[in-house]
Amino acid sequence: MIKLSLILAALFPAAAAAQRPLGFDEARTAMLTANPQAMAAAAGLEAARERLKAARAGLYPSFYASASYARSGSQGLAPGDAYSYGFSGSQPLFSPSIPASVRSAEAAHISAKSSYDGLVSRLGYDLKSSFAGILNARETLKLSENTLKRREENLELIRLKYEAGRENKAALLETEAALKTARWRHERYKKELLLLERGFNRLLGRAPREPVPELLLPEPPAPPGDLSAFEASLLDHPSLRSARAAVDSARAAEDSAESGRLPEASADGSYRWSGTDWPERGGSWSLGASLRLPLFAGGGLKARVAAARGALASAEADLRDASEGVRLSAEDAFLSWREAAAWLDVAKSSLDAAEARAWLVRKQYLAGQSSYFEWRTVEDSLITEQNDYLSAGRALVLAHAAFVRAIGE
Repeated sequence: MIKLSLILAALFPAAAAAQRPLGFDEARTAMLTANPQAMAAAAGLEAARERLKAARAGLYPSFYASASYARSGSQGLAPGDAYSYGFSGSQPLFSPSIPASVRSAEAAHISAKSSYDGLVSRLGYDLKSSFAGILNARETLKLSENTLKRREENLELIRLKYEAGRENKAALLETEAALKTARWRHERYKKELLLLERGFNRLLGRAPREPVPELLLPEPPAPPGDLSAFEASLLDHPSLRSARAAVDSARAAEDSAESGRLPEASADGSYRWSGTDWPERGGSWSLGASLRLPLFAGGGLKARVAAARGALASAEADLRDASEGVRLSAEDAFLSWREAAAWLDVAKSSLDAAEARAWLVRKQYLAGQSSYFEWRTVEDSLITEQNDYLSAGRALVLAHAAFVRAIGE
């Protein structure tokens, strides 16, 4: 049997891989390479990186090659040729607007990187939420199967007691209704699992109905006592980096507006060959420098500087607001994480108590020491506690994922 499974795995490696458990880190890597949103954000980041390179190129000299040819003539005369070719170059000597444009491109690149990191953080939260939802749904489905089996056994027991005259018809009808309700809930749980698996496949850029393998999600760590261990992550939060980049961009825009009042200088040179018949030619060259000094712009320079200063003040205010918002959001998520961890302990204790109580009351009912209605109530309470425990485990995973997102990781 073992040899057969090895042969099948060798012949069908894709099927063997589909049965292999999928860990969260592996799924996250696959998501970032196949998810359309992640791909679009990565392309935008690459575009910002290339724009930064283009802006930095303005600091260096530029060289050009040119050539021209023309053939002309007039009536009664032979046509003549004219051509020219050569090289030219220029180098900015003093141009404050160019460093400002480089700084603006650097800020745009930082903003694009922050946006990409923010998207990765959000997708990571969505993926962990999908993991937790699928794992919870699968466990709920297993619990529902056990409940169905227990409901069927209960119905058979009540039917035997009813036929023996030891139980009333109301108990029989209520047990039948409980079994039908359990079947309906089982179908609902299967539908919810299917929807969760479709969402998971969409996150990973896969076909909607592609089978989802077994998922492995590590348990959330125990929350620490305070937020001090996460200060570095808060300072490097994508929202704060983006807000700081907006401030840098506004300062660069202010410098660019201020540079309109300053002179600009550049050096230019060229060498050119021209003639009327190849290879006959004559050469000419030129070297020089130019200076440009603004004298009057109708108040436009002053208005642009005032607008740039207003934009800078707005960006600085947004940075202060973002800093406060990030810290408050992280604190709220941290408190929710601690609350979810505490609630899981409560749910576990309640489940243990409900299981012990259900076992005892069932034994008492079989021995005729407890009524049907007490037994039914305890059974329903046990099912509720089992579902509550699963929900508490999922809530803890989501609370930890929300905290990780809140600190920008």
